[in-house]
Amino acid sequence: MRTRALFYIVFAGLILAALLVLDLVAHSYTAMQGALLELIRAGLQGAAMLWFARALEVLFFRTSSVSRVEEVRRSANWPVRLVERFSAVLAAALLLALAPYLFNLSLRRLTTAGPFRVEPEKFATVISIDVLGFAWLLMMVVALLSFWQLAQVRQSPRFARRRFIGWGVASGAVALFGLWRLEGAIPPSALSSTIFWSIALLVGIAALLLGYRLPWLPHATREGKRTLLGFAALNSILALAALRAFAGDWLQSGLLFERYALFWHIIALAMFATLAIYFALVFFSTLFTLSSTELVERKSAEVQSLARLTRFSSNILSSELLLDLPKLAEQITTLAAEATESDCAWLELRSSSMGTGSSAFGPAEGEEVIRSYTRIGERAAERIMEESEGFAEAGREISSPRGELERSRKPFMVRRRISARRYLFPTPEQAAGNEELHSMVAVPLFRQNEVRGGLYVAKHREDGFDEDDLTVLTAFSDVASLALETARLVQDSIEKQKFDGELRAARVMQKSLLPERFPSVPGFDIYAISIPAYDVGGDYYDFSTLWDGSPMIAIGDVSGKGISASLYMAETKGVVQSLAPIMASMAEMVEGTNAALLHNSPSLTSLRRSFVTLGLVSFGKKGVRYLRAGHTPLLHVHANGEYEFLQPRGMAVGLIREPLFTESLEEITVATHSGDVLVLFSDGITDARNPEGAELGYQRLAGFVRDNLHILIARDLTLKILASVAEFTESSNFEDDATLVMMRCITN
Repeated sequence: MRTRALFYIVFAGLILAALLVLDLVAHSYTAMQGALLELIRAGLQGAAMLWFARALEVLFFRTSSVSRVEEVRRSANWPVRLVERFSAVLAAALLLALAPYLFNLSLRRLTTAGPFRVEPEKFATVISIDVLGFAWLLMMVVALLSFWQLAQVRQSPRFARRRFIGWGVASGAVALFGLWRLEGAIPPSALSSTIFWSIALLVGIAALLLGYRLPWLPHATREGKRTLLGFAALNSILALAALRAFAGDWLQSGLLFERYALFWHIIALAMFATLAIYFALVFFSTLFTLSSTELVERKSAEVQSLARLTRFSSNILSSELLLDLPKLAEQITTLAAEATESDCAWLELRSSSMGTGSSAFGPAEGEEVIRSYTRIGERAAERIMEESEGFAEAGREISSPRGELERSRKPFMVRRRISARRYLFPTPEQAAGNEELHSMVAVPLFRQNEVRGGLYVAKHREDGFDEDDLTVLTAFSDVASLALETARLVQDSIEKQKFDGELRAARVMQKSLLPERFPSVPGFDIYAISIPAYDVGGDYYDFSTLWDGSPMIAIGDVSGKGISASLYMAETKGVVQSLAPIMASMAEMVEGTNAALLHNSPSLTSLRRSFVTLGLVSFGKKGVRYLRAGHTPLLHVHANGEYEFLQPRGMAVGLIREPLFTESLEEITVATHSGDVLVLFSDGITDARNPEGAELGYQRLAGFVRDNLHILIARDLTLKILASVAEFTESSNFEDDATLVMMRCITN
């Protein structure tokens, strides 16, 4: 690699040596002047710059010494490092502007009309100018390569290349037109001036296009953006200073480099102007997005913490934590504290429900209780749990957090002081920093559809939590409940050798994760049912509300069956529940779900090699919208008996990363009228076979719905369709997980 770079450098040096000979000959024969000579010199200089660029690319811009391998190139703060390095490049350009004063140059001022304002008097001055010009060309190559490297960060290569080439063409056109004007090839006139400045305007527009879209900026951290503000402002000032230094005649550098390479001197001025505009755009874009960085980082941390917890629960079946429930609970409380940036967290899970054999203020005698504490002592947590003075929240008093969870069976927040006394840390060293707790979130942990405990997080700060924290922690509790329940089931199966009975309990647990009530959507009657092939399955349906308040129905089908599919299903449900209220559209929500499921996916764990297909229907102001991520099509049966299968583009979640996944998604609008029926279904329905081996298929399913359009209630219609499927298969069991969501349109 170094040998190849050395060859490029030698070749570029030979070209510059030939250029020096040409300059010496031209200095001896004054007849060798004009636009043609300048074009020849510009061509030789451009060829030398090209070979220098290839050498620098081999030595620096493709090795780990600069890019620090592709992982660093893709990191959030990699563009910030590039901007920092650009400061050194621009500072070197300014120092180069002072370099002519180190040479003893013999120059003569020209008063005649022509492109140049100075003329060398001696051969030694010609050689000195060419030496300085060599350094100047090398500076241009480094600046252009650095700018190209920054312009293509997190960009589509084709998109970045087109914009950069567009800027280069516009700059070249300005330089060529300017050279012809100065050499007299184009007579000076109002028309030529108008053309010149029009092309210069195109250079400015191209500079704006290079900096108007900075896809890497939202990914920069808060500290990175603060650093970026300073260096972007510094680079913009340095670029303007370099433009001033090389454009005017108050320094010798502008006169000499104009004399050495008139064509490339004009391009250099365009480059410095472009860099000033680009870094000014970076500065203001960073300034305007700095206030939202904390929220973006927090949401990113929440999604990553959720992915870590769900990956942890997915891998639990092959983990030693199956035999160590306290350690599992400790992992859950630690992740819950990290996800909500809480000061402490604790967990309590009982073997029986709170209402049977135990009071709201303590466990029953002999009852098995799993507890875990993160950055809080047991005595302090129990004091808060048993607090009898009451908590003022939303204009009412609650007896205690434990009692409120049992009464309401819903998560809740306390935004006022929850500990009137200082709580105790586990160790005396930590006790020196005791502070009072002023806000708390509590979410119930379910087992067999009964409240068996709770997950609690608290902060010193008042109003430390918001609705987003409540949503994230609720998603945590679903996965934590399933993880703890799965661990307990496996332990019981080892102890009692009754694995089938424990799987039935897991099925009840999974069923408790499915919505018990169906959403009230104006103009629609909705009913859903999911039947696993085994005791637990990978199909699910759920109801959420998007950020604009639009109800959304989701159906999912995890590849595979059994426990592994059910765990992946719970993971998907948690991610969708947490992202739906904060995303602007179903497409963005699916993109976030795909990123969360792929985050830190271990290559050696077959359990996480599953993928999930999703079908989403939203009911908003724009009407009924449908998005499909690899799922079976949406069946639309019209009131007149006609039907169609809507199958927009979409790739299954958990298979590929961005940007291919985003490009595969398509969201469509479904026009509905009174009497229409929309059906979401999994392939367990259509893949059902009769004793002869014939599949049910799409057409038979559509026929079943069409033949029963007279049934006006969605629940009765769903049960009738399932009865028709059972009649076809001559069995009430399914070979694959089967889910059916029926949406009957009541009004237009």
